[in-house]
Amino acid sequence: MLIKPNDVEITDKDKLLYYHTILQNPYIPFTPYQLQAIALILASRDNKDVNSLLAGGSGWGGKTVLGTMLAAQFLQEPNYRALVTRRNYAELLDTSSIWDNLKSWACDDKIPEDIRCEAIKSPSPRIEAPSGAIIYFKAFDNVDKKQKFKSASYHRIVNDEASELPNGLIPFQYRSLRTTDHLPLSLINLSNPSGDSTEYLIQEYVDGEKPYVNMGWESNPFIDKDAYSKTLDQLDYVDQKYQKYGDWHYKPAKGDLISREQMESQILNEPIYDNHVRFSLIGIDLAGKGKDSFAVCRYDLLNNGLEVIRDFAQTKSAQPEGMLMNFVAKHNPSPLAPITNLIIIEQEGGGSPLYAQRYFKDLLKDFNISVDLKTPRGSKYQRARPLMNKISNGQVRISYDCGCLDDFIDEATDLEPLMKKSPNLVDSCTLVHNYLHEKIINIGGNVSIGRRITGRRY
Repeated sequence: MLIKPNDVEITDKDKLLYYHTILQNPYIPFTPYQLQAIALILASRDNKDVNSLLAGGSGWGGKTVLGTMLAAQFLQEPNYRALVTRRNYAELLDTSSIWDNLKSWACDDKIPEDIRCEAIKSPSPRIEAPSGAIIYFKAFDNVDKKQKFKSASYHRIVNDEASELPNGLIPFQYRSLRTTDHLPLSLINLSNPSGDSTEYLIQEYVDGEKPYVNMGWESNPFIDKDAYSKTLDQLDYVDQKYQKYGDWHYKPAKGDLISREQMESQILNEPIYDNHVRFSLIGIDLAGKGKDSFAVCRYDLLNNGLEVIRDFAQTKSAQPEGMLMNFVAKHNPSPLAPITNLIIIEQEGGGSPLYAQRYFKDLLKDFNISVDLKTPRGSKYQRARPLMNKISNGQVRISYDCGCLDDFIDEATDLEPLMKKSPNLVDSCTLVHNYLHEKIINIGGNVSIGRRITGRRY
């Protein structure tokens, strides 16, 4: 249920609590803007039931700052126990996270020593206050981890990017909200749309009876709205629907990521010479069950910084060795001076896939090229989104003489969250694109992948 500021009747008791726990709180260095204040008041009411709400919508509405205020609100209360969650552990403790904010707000040397909190990262991340209050931090990337709530008791749970949490986790959290003292109970969801729990948040809050505070970049008085709007325009269509427009009811459909016209507009009409190549990768997407194809892709980073999809090949044969060897040999005519810097094979679990990975790794050893395995994360659709966005923005181009070019364009323009046919060419290309951006690290101007340093500038 959408809550507007004028819909909330603020009592004298609300004002008094807000003044003492927010405006006079030594751990909160900022004054909330109107919608943040509304969310704080709704989360702090002395109800017999749990104060539950959703705050979010489009991007950069100040959700993380709000979450930090919510976590810190009762840090001076001796028995206060709060939990901050996120799906991914790295993001839970990342820069500009609630954890990072609290370290600055409550644990910094600028805080008087008698009230200064301590940030303890291991073995279980938590913020401990001299009062005895504790804020815990836990990641939940699988619904089975809900057992982390077993026997735990909290006054407040703050779910950061709640829509990304595994479906079924949020309603399970209510069992851990209990108290025997005067502090109110609350379950707060901070989120943009998209993710496994989106439908639950829509049913319970956006379209349901529980309060939803719609706060995004257009309502945030502390940002340059024109500049941020232009930044959001660089996102792919799907992320614009979520991050720019905060559209909770949008569901990605076939063709939303990229159109045929966008793909064809990024085809390079002139040849590329290998002496223009700074770094070259080959990705191998092993054939799965059913009608999947065995697919390979060459992907280059040029000296001018441009990324280019150079070539593809695929086969449905049960014996793809010949096709693979011919493809690698085509792009590396001299084993003594290979053009390819690295070959990446998609790593999957199970005995048979692991055997195939070792087999192909051994098969390629005579080419004098390093081989690495990469375990894919997320769905094929989600993995392809960064690459499709870069193609549509002209940051990645496609060579005119790519093999299987029409098939690649067909796969890319048919991408959707639930696909009946595996996009093998797209997957082989996504594999090397994502590896390039996740694994390449600047070390004194050199390109480093794993333990291998090429000495070429990036």
